[in-house]
Amino acid sequence: MNKQLAGYLFAGETIFDLKTVDSTIHKKVSVESTVNGVVESPKPVLNNKIPNESSPKNAEDSAKVFHSNKSLIIVTNSLTESERDLLSKILISVKKHIENAEIIELSKIPNTRLSNFPSAKEIISFGIGMSKLGNDLLLYPYQCQQNQNVKYLLVDDLHAIQSNLKDEKRLLWAALKNMYQL
Repeated sequence: MNKQLAGYLFAGETIFDLKTVDSTIHKKVSVESTVNGVVESPKPVLNNKIPNESSPKNAEDSAKVFHSNKSLIIVTNSLTESERDLLSKILISVKKHIENAEIIELSKIPNTRLSNFPSAKEIISFGIGMSKLGNDLLLYPYQCQQNQNVKYLLVDDLHAIQSNLKDEKRLLWAALKNMYQL
């Protein structure tokens, strides 16, 4: 499989190089230590998960997401102040307001599922694949797709759009015009 085909098939997904992961685990397991002249081999690490410090601190934080009645859902990994300003300008360009959108930052609420938003009519994902949101819908970048009366749009993350190295702003504007029939 060549690089372009892989990029097309797995757009917006996280891909791991298993050879690198296996060798990293092997290095961790093969380290030996000597205690009082006795060579000890460490036990294999079964759970390599890093504790998630960005999960909701209380029920009120998670309740906000699960009880949203907003029809526009914006999904991003994280949102800096400059990216929030850019997002606001993007939404204003299609006659939407940031206050009327539910913004989901996966870095703060990692286990979010789209099924928690039954009122959603428009979902714009900035660099987050649908599989991370508990949805098996295959989206093509910068192409609006409708499924069960919900419009989906997958685009690059806001940082990439802000830097505009590959003409992402033009692609985003064309996709938004198509999504909102402007």
